[in-house]
Amino acid sequence: MKAFYIPVGLLAVILGFSLWSGRYVELRTQHWNTLLEEIDGLAGQEAWEQAGQKLEEAYADWNGSQTFFHTIMDHNELDEAEELFAGAFAVCREEDGADFHTLLSQLMSQLRLLAETQCVSIKNVL
Repeated sequence: MKAFYIPVGLLAVILGFSLWSGRYVELRTQHWNTLLEEIDGLAGQEAWEQAGQKLEEAYADWNGSQTFFHTIMDHNELDEAEELFAGAFAVCREEDGADFHTLLSQLMSQLRLLAETQCVSIKNVL
């Protein structure tokens, strides 16, 4: 019977970590999407300097989670988000409202995709 406890305990730890990490990713991506919506609003008001500063802050926050994210996620999806951040910085410097809005929308969509891939659902299990 004791031999049964160790595997069950390990499975419980793995399940707990999986649930926690999925929730953590979901909370972080929601936070970044809220920041990006705020940045989009600033750009819509032509407050490009503030939008650029907020984008820098959002990216710094994003970058702070990359070590953990790279251990649990597909690198290609993270690289896509990095490319979208880089594009958003470039377009923000050019002060092109339409392209900036498009890139931020794509970035928010990519972040939602990251959260979706980490959530516990039948689609992810199968």
